[in-house]
Parts: sequence; structure tokens; C-alpha cells
Amino acid sequence: MGENGNIKINRLPAITWYWLNMNEASVGTKFSGAAVADAEVPEGIQTRESEKNLFPEQPTGAGKAFTEAVEASAQGVQVYTAPAGTKTVEPLRLKYTYQDGDRRVNAVNLVAEKNSELTVVMDYTAVPDASGAAAVQTKFSAGENAVLRLVQIVRVGQNFRFINDLGGKTGDNARVEVIHLVLSGKEVYQGYQIDLTGYHSSLKTDIAYQVAGNGHLDMNYFANHIARKTECEINVNGVLRDKASKILRATIDLKRGAVGAVGNEKEDVLLMDEGVRNQTIPLILCTEEDVVGNHGATIGRLDESLMFYLESRGLDREEIYEMMAKARIDATVRMIPDEKTKEDINEFLGGGLENDED
Repeated sequence: MGENGNIKINRLPAITWYWLNMNEASVGTKFSGAAVADAEVPEGIQTRESEKNLFPEQPTGAGKAFTEAVEASAQGVQVYTAPAGTKTVEPLRLKYTYQDGDRRVNAVNLVAEKNSELTVVMDYTAVPDASGAAAVQTKFSAGENAVLRLVQIVRVGQNFRFINDLGGKTGDNARVEVIHLVLSGKEVYQGYQIDLTGYHSSLKTDIAYQVAGNGHLDMNYFANHIARKTECEINVNGVLRDKASKILRATIDLKRGAVGAVGNEKEDVLLMDEGVRNQTIPLILCTEEDVVGNHGATIGRLDESLMFYLESRGLDREEIYEMMAKARIDATVRMIPDEKTKEDINEFLGGGLENDED
């Protein structure tokens, strides 16, 4: 961190032309102390506080400079462990509620040991009209045959800056499922570096966001294929309104030795107004021959044939766009493996999400 508090974060693994201003982001937040999480810890999950991070060498989406800022400012690391063979029914729920003027930063470690299953919901909120900044850095390890499901929700209001940083690694046959929801925030920076280091390990990521007003969302997702037969899937659905802006860096790196690896990424962005700004870099890096990598993006307004069909059923254009915007968020909310959290998010969004049928 520089003397003025500025740090570079979310740097693209392979940089592009500097004049595009898409290689990295710069934030000027100085942190002071940790926020206290409202924690609901299910039976069988071990929790403790550590002076140091369990995974000091694990890279994250935000990068080394941010990790150094966390280490300098965070007050210990909260560690949650699913012991070997533990399969929890209820999720571990961590809710952070920020106050006006906060400059908080937290460090969290998640450990899913061999043959365990752990679901974690991390909900970042703020009191009404709060202005300030906060950050959470989460590092994890998913052991052999473990399943880690991680849901992170950002809804800190329109006057708050938030950094949601993630990094982790997988053991043999481990599976990691990440759901990211960004529902509000003046400036939100988030992403991950997940190292697929275990044979036949897999990563599935579902991201949904809505950015309105003058809000800005900056994302950097890096799926790093190291071991053989690894798989990743990154799905992004977003809505941009008013004069909002967003940048997505989505990288799949198929490294030498990752024989038989498969990586897929896809983004769908709905532009609601003419004043929005959308930037996307779908990047596939490859130094191995026997691999598959695919990416695709759909960005813009709704298809005219769809508009004609829906208008012929009595809907006007504004109604159609609002319906489609809500559908993008709802589709990801439905994936959350926790009914309590789904109900809470549905209420936050104003209702309308029907219960899933078995």
C-alpha cells in the first residue's frame, strides 16, 4: 500500500493494451479493525481465531498488494473447519452489517477436509444510507473428495465501497461451487483465484449482479487449471442501469500438465439504459494441447423478435425489460442451497420469487 493508501487490485493475469484501462483497478481505502460477524455455526463445524492466515501463499483475485493490506490491518483470521467425513445439513451463515463511517477488513479461512461437505453463506450488508468502506478476504482449501459450497452476497447500499476477495485450492476429486450476488454498492470489487491442483477436481461459478445509478462493479475471476482432468464453469448474468459501469475479467488458464482439462465461461449482460458502460475481457490461456476451452458473451438490448412476441401478449417495453432483468437475478438466487437465505434475498428484492417445487 502506498503512502496515500492507494493499492492496485484485480490485475489481469495476462495484461492487454494499457490505453484500454482494463488491466487492473486502483482503490484508496485505508482499513481500521475488523467487523464482528453474526455467525450461525452448524453442529460439527469447528471455529477458532488464528493470528496468521492458514494459507499465506495462496493467491487471490485481488492480488498480492491487497493481501498485504489485509495482513497489516485485519485483527486475526477467523477459521472454520469441516473435519474429515463431516457433512453438515445446515449452512454456516456469516452476516456482516457495516455502520456509517466504517473502514473494516476481515480475514476468513475455510477448511473442508477429506470427504467433508461444507456450505457457507457470507452476507455483506450495511445500515440504511451508510457511507464508508469494508473488505473481506476469504481463503479456502477443499480436500480430497470434499465439497465446498460458498455463497457470497453484496448488498451494502449505494454509498458504500466493498472489496470481496477470494482464493483457494482443490484436492483430488474435490468440488467447489461459488455463487456471487451483487445487489447494491457504490463501488464493488470482487473476484477470485482458484487453483485446481487436485486430479479431477472441479469448479462451478454462478455470478449475478445488478448495478444502478452511478455504481461501479469491478470483477476479476481466475480459474487456474493445474492438475489433470480438472473442470471449470463460469456463468455470469448481469443488469446495468442508469449510468452504471462494470468490468469483468474472466480468465481460464489451462496450464501445461492439465491434460484433459475443460474450461467454459459465459456472460449475459442486459443493458437497460443508454448511459451504461460495459467492459468485458473473456480470456483463455493455454500451454497444454489436450484441453478444451470455450467462452461466449451476449451483451446488449433484448432481441427484437422476443420483444415483438411479448408485446403481442400485451406487455409494454418497460415491463418486458423489468421482467427480464429480475429473471436474471432470480435464476441465480434459486441456486442458493439455503432456503432461509433465499427467502431473505427475495424479500430484499421486493418478492416475486416462487418457491421451488421438488
